[in-house]
Amino acid sequence: MHPDAMNKLLSLRGVLRLRRLSAWLVSLYLARMYVEHGWIKFDPEGFWTDAFERWGFPVWFRWLVGVAEVSGGVLVVIPWVASYGALMLVAVMTGAAVVRLGGSRYVDVAWILGYTLALSWIAYEWWPLRRPRWGGAALPAAGSISSAGPGNAP
Repeated sequence: MHPDAMNKLLSLRGVLRLRRLSAWLVSLYLARMYVEHGWIKFDPEGFWTDAFERWGFPVWFRWLVGVAEVSGGVLVVIPWVASYGALMLVAVMTGAAVVRLGGSRYVDVAWILGYTLALSWIAYEWWPLRRPRWGGAALPAAGSISSAGPGNAP
């Protein structure tokens, strides 16, 4: 192998390692945050009880958001399901942004947007490692499909 090609390959591996390390660190941070914030939504005397009542949501909806945040927080640290957990949390955060926009809480919306972008990146970063659906075959990796199929052999 040519030395320039080897250096390029090594630098690409380095970039991939740095991206994966960054994804792990961001995933761990988000997991801790969402598990903590989801868990406190079950406290009947907590801040979120009053907030959900003020926004006009029933108790069961606060619990549903808490379950989604806790389970999403756990899922974002399991690489083969991290994308699904992150996308679930993106849906929760989209709802939170809409509620906060309705109350003119623009600083909250900016923070929510930051977390939503981080979750979207986690979903993108771990997407190639996701598990196929039950009973289905794994999809081929991008760029691995060739035109030399069964009827097109050279």
